[in-house]
Amino acid sequence: MKIFVITSIYPSKYASKGTTPVVHYFAREWVKMGHKVQVFHTESGFPRFFYFASRFIKKVLDTRQGYVVPTVMPKEYSEEVDGVSVNHLVLKKHKPHSRFPSKELSRVIKVISSRFGSSGVPDCIVGHWDNPALELLYSLKKEYNVPTCLVFHDNNLFRLADFYGKDFYTMTAALDLVGFRNQTAKNSYFKLIGKSTHSFIAASGVSSPFLEAGKGKGKTFERVDHFIYVGTLISRKYPTEIVEALSKSFGEDPFNMTYIGEGEERHHIEQTYEHLSCKGSLSFTGRIPREEVIQYLNAAEVFIMISKREVFGLVYLEAMALGCITIASRNQGIDGIIEDGVNGFLCEAGNADELAVIISKIRRMTPAELSAISARAKQTARAYSDIAVASSYLNELKGITH
Repeated sequence: MKIFVITSIYPSKYASKGTTPVVHYFAREWVKMGHKVQVFHTESGFPRFFYFASRFIKKVLDTRQGYVVPTVMPKEYSEEVDGVSVNHLVLKKHKPHSRFPSKELSRVIKVISSRFGSSGVPDCIVGHWDNPALELLYSLKKEYNVPTCLVFHDNNLFRLADFYGKDFYTMTAALDLVGFRNQTAKNSYFKLIGKSTHSFIAASGVSSPFLEAGKGKGKTFERVDHFIYVGTLISRKYPTEIVEALSKSFGEDPFNMTYIGEGEERHHIEQTYEHLSCKGSLSFTGRIPREEVIQYLNAAEVFIMISKREVFGLVYLEAMALGCITIASRNQGIDGIIEDGVNGFLCEAGNADELAVIISKIRRMTPAELSAISARAKQTARAYSDIAVASSYLNELKGITH
């Protein structure tokens, strides 16, 4: 198959630190399967004063809220990465989170159309993130009648009706396939647009180093006192509430809590820890390479992250691949993958009291009961390997090309 991919977020030499490579992972696996993939990275370009001002607010938005803030004006260039042909394009607009001018969209459409001649008409065109992919897909479908698919990366899709107005319903009606990063987003879309028969979940995949590491000897769970969190230390991920819950559950008993990541909430975590006079111990590693996270997950019994606005949360599956008892947030990105009490536990986002109850429940469980949950967690993670999710995604695309 020839697959064209349009995405506003993709690794590049001008991308901010922390930019997710999720779309590249899909494209890379499709190339490994023998398919031809061209990516059109539609990066936003703003007036120069924006980048000057962003340097002053970057720390606040990055480390406190988790927003990725660009500080460098991007430039257009092309490259090949892991066999994927990538065209980095810059679309100019005056302010973030706004629609792009029609002349910028027309220019990009001409660039993509020109590749039809050099590479041949693609079997399908895939978009990730709605802006500007939705408008580009609509125009390309209208002009060339190429099958199109759009994957939304947002849990709350009700904003789109206001953002696009009546155009939203017209453009989405033209799509041949709609993807979502999780079941919560899919439900949101159905409430807004109505039931669709052509939809799927575009889940992220667990990389082989995590799966290979999980094949070793399982955890014994003789003692459950080592907990871990992996992610940015920002308010919407509620890392401080973990300490509060551990204090309520353990009381005078000792515990170990490891935080992997960095952010402004570290100071709040340490203040809370001192105020509660916990008998446990805290350790902070800062940001470390993903492969190094494996040894920390191997050493822990329980992984906790009860964040809100979590679109998917690959780190949950990575912890599960290592056999950790995983506590995730309910009605967020992992619903439908973690079944409460079966292969992990679900907690209301940010609810320290409920989290304390869950931790206490885990502490009361027998090693055999916890080992069974751990084994099911590993089994779930294996079903979401890089190759498995890319193959499933590809099968959905094949369904619209016939």
